[in-house]
Amino acid sequence: MSQDNTTALARIRELTQPFVESLGLSLWGIEIAGGSGRPTLRVFIDGPDGVDVEQCAKVSRQLGMALDVEEPLHGAYHLEVSSPGLERRFFEYSQLAPYVGQELDLNTEESLNGRKRFKGILTALDGGTVTLLFEGSPVSFPWSAITKARLVYTFETPEESKAKAKAKGKKISTADKPAPRGDGA
Repeated sequence: MSQDNTTALARIRELTQPFVESLGLSLWGIEIAGGSGRPTLRVFIDGPDGVDVEQCAKVSRQLGMALDVEEPLHGAYHLEVSSPGLERRFFEYSQLAPYVGQELDLNTEESLNGRKRFKGILTALDGGTVTLLFEGSPVSFPWSAITKARLVYTFETPEESKAKAKAKGKKISTADKPAPRGDGA
């Protein structure tokens, strides 16, 4: 990332964070994507119960006005404000802790055994080091060597959802039960 982008991102964070927090939300991350023509500024916000379209629109309007006045980005750009989503990207090491036990997709700066991309279960976090269970073996990376990290979301099958509900002692609704057959069987 260029020094200009680093400076712009820091200023955008300064402009965004107080307003987002005043709404009871948190600033998950900011990125600038695309080339020099008309880059896209992506701002990700999150909350205890997620975020809705109205909250994203409110942050977009407020941030848009602040960016028009402050101009941390030179030239035209697109502004997108959204939730981090199910397959969220991680911007900071501190964001990983709630996701231990889940699958991550990591890209690294340097190759390890000819690879720069690793997909595995996040098994541990320790002192700035991320450990994945990758192809049956633990592999550790310093957070500073990871260029991109995101959650791999796996959708449950209806059977898995029912098994989880049953294990938690929840009653399965009649909509989940098979309809009676008319042939007496």
